[in-house]
Amino acid sequence: MNAIVELNDGLGAVFAGGGSVSLSFIGSLFGAIALGVFALLQEDGSNDDDDSSPGGGLMQPVS
Repeated sequence: MNAIVELNDGLGAVFAGGGSVSLSFIGSLFGAIALGVFALLQEDGSNDDDDSSPGGGLMQPVS
């Protein structure tokens, strides 16, 4: 974002405001990376969402 600041002689000076990275952006980036690492490290030992076994899973057909 650019901001135009009015000077005393009527001319405007343009200051670039996009040079700094905000703390909220760094925090959200860190949170997204942490969530990705957490998802990759999970072990899926009991998958109830398939019909590979005749036992009672979550995805049973409605009759």
